[in-house]
Amino acid sequence: MEAQNHFAPIKKLLESASSFIVVLPPDPSGDLVAAGLSLHLALVASGKKSQIGCGSEIHVPPSLLGAGEIADSIGAKNLVISFDYHEDDLEKVDYDVRPDGKFYLMIKPKQGAPIPDVSNVKYSYSGASADLVITLGVNSFEELGKIYADEKSFLDEAKVLSLNITPRPATFTQNLLHLTSIAFTELVARLLENTDLKPSPDAAKNLLTSLYEETKSLTSPKMTADTFSAIAFLMRHGARFPNQQAYIPRFSQAPTFFEAPHTPLSSDMEGEEEPASPAGGSQTTNMSDEDNIPLPTEENLSAAMNKPYVIPPSNLSDQEVPNDWTKPKIFRATDL
Repeated sequence: MEAQNHFAPIKKLLESASSFIVVLPPDPSGDLVAAGLSLHLALVASGKKSQIGCGSEIHVPPSLLGAGEIADSIGAKNLVISFDYHEDDLEKVDYDVRPDGKFYLMIKPKQGAPIPDVSNVKYSYSGASADLVITLGVNSFEELGKIYADEKSFLDEAKVLSLNITPRPATFTQNLLHLTSIAFTELVARLLENTDLKPSPDAAKNLLTSLYEETKSLTSPKMTADTFSAIAFLMRHGARFPNQQAYIPRFSQAPTFFEAPHTPLSSDMEGEEEPASPAGGSQTTNMSDEDNIPLPTEENLSAAMNKPYVIPPSNLSDQEVPNDWTKPKIFRATDL
């Protein structure tokens, strides 16, 4: 019941949105990256539009699947071209759209000013747009760093869901899922389980691998029943512990009474001397007459079973039995 109270409003919030942006704080931990990336992958697997951004470089282990989808910005509407240049050296900025459909941007410097260096030109996007923004591990927008600086106007007006593993409230939204957990990967796994979001195989693997590390190979005293519930949920969706092979049941061998009788190979007979033939010339065997009796076939056995048994006639003669044989006898001690 307590879990339903926590996750019921979050489930409605996720179901009402069709596009998402997952935002990580600068310099996130491996647990934060695995949690945010897995949530993004699960949303995509469920048919939602999603993107994930972080305002700084991230360093992830090679085992983390899908890390290439993490961008340094969350804008996707406006193309931004930037390079190092002093405003005092700039005379005019102009553009032209040619008949062939190509767009030309012209940067004209002042007389005697340095020419812009093409090698310093960078391209990016701005103008973020989404039905729901999900933040992880922050209590204020300022903690998002560059992403908040680039998209302040959007984030200030956006609908936001805050995820955190500490009970401290966020200052920028009323939509909170702040539950005490051993790791963000546990929190995201519980979120997916209680909102009926099925993680993709990559998402489940990322979550379980990181959770295994955060719990020190399942030896942490901070583990709770919720931790094991999250682990079971991820394993039901195909995740395995590091270096664990998938379990394949092996059937035991058939009982001995199903085995075929052993037939000695010809090599087993090598070296044995064959019995010498008698002087008469023809070879005979040592088998007795009983050994030559043919074994009954299945048909003969079946016929014998169905045939009624007839008591053979007695060998006694047909003489009449004396009458005194059928009368009762009385014996006395004196007769002995």
